[in-house]
Amino acid sequence: MPEVGASVLVDYLGATVPGTVKEVMDEGRRLEVVTDDGATLTFELNRATAMFTAGGGQTAPRLRFVSR
Repeated sequence: MPEVGASVLVDYLGATVPGTVKEVMDEGRRLEVVTDDGATLTFELNRATAMFTAGGGQTAPRLRFVSR
């Protein structure tokens, strides 16, 4: 289950940016993430792929969790 303060990686097409979970919504199905470069993105859990993607789209940036 995602939690506030968790370290994440945002995978764009050509780059990966570290970030932190700022807010968990909809019982963990939607997350607000702030990247280390200052961008704020909202990720939604895609039911078909079980991955968090920006806006829930398949071609959008993807979210990975960093293990502690």
